[in-house]
Amino acid sequence: MPAGYQKIPTMTRGQSGFLQQLLSQLSGQNANIGQNPLFQQGSNYLQQLLSGSPESSAAFEAPAMRQFNEQIIPGLAERFSGMGAGAQSSSAFQQALGQAGAGLSENLQALRSGLQFGGLGHALGYSQQPISNLQGLGGLGLGSQAFGYAPKQQGFLKQLLSALAGGVGQGAGMLGTSFLGGF
Repeated sequence: MPAGYQKIPTMTRGQSGFLQQLLSQLSGQNANIGQNPLFQQGSNYLQQLLSGSPESSAAFEAPAMRQFNEQIIPGLAERFSGMGAGAQSSSAFQQALGQAGAGLSENLQALRSGLQFGGLGHALGYSQQPISNLQGLGGLGLGSQAFGYAPKQQGFLKQLLSALAGGVGQGAGMLGTSFLGGF
């Protein structure tokens, strides 16, 4: 507590009791954010994304691989089949297919790395959310601080002496100004 100040209540006992009861009820509900299905789903998704496990990678790559197998490879084969018999087994076809596969692999890895990097911030937010919720309960805008500080009341004698000292100082200052002003 700052020197020269005293602690004073900002709420009545009834207001303080009501606020404490409200905060305890709310904290019981919000402290268990881990039970919220949306929080669980988001948390699970981020855990899988950040894990880098082979299963997680395979699940991430599956849609792109399916599109590659169902659309890109047949498209390349069709393009090379117009060049004549045996073109699909040619080294040019094999090279084009290899380049397309390498490009797909690089793009998937870059996309996954970007998602992991972005997901890291979200994961940190998810891990701190229960604590943030509880901290937020204290600042509900209900004047939840139960006390404030006010200058200490001085005794009558101290107030009188302080006022006299101020008056004497002011008078001396006026006298000095008028005395010096005459020169």
